[in-house]
Amino acid sequence: MPVISIKSLPLENDVNIPEILKKLNTETAKAIGYETRHIWSYWEFLAPHHYSVGENTSDKTTNEGYSPIVNVISFEGKPKEHIENMLKTIARVLSSELKIDIGNIFITYTEASSGRVFDGSNIVY
Repeated sequence: MPVISIKSLPLENDVNIPEILKKLNTETAKAIGYETRHIWSYWEFLAPHHYSVGENTSDKTTNEGYSPIVNVISFEGKPKEHIENMLKTIARVLSSELKIDIGNIFITYTEASSGRVFDGSNIVY
């Protein structure tokens, strides 16, 4: 059930977001041993200059800055290696597809707790 949420300014390079999301889901599923249908992802664009780093804003994500901000939500209890594989895979795919340095990718991991997730018409424990 990992949900990959990406927010960024418009991109410097011309890319196909739907294809990137599909590749992200496929590669992440392989990395953690899940079926692709259990990986969800979406991308939201921020308006130009609605992202500040210190006292500066930008109109787009570039190779030098204004990192895509990624948050992964997944059910609690995953081993460290599982989480690391997921995060590294997401970073690698985004870096490759966006043609930006992997050092310009920012990802956080959030655990969804038992009893605090609703999916498949039930509370998940």
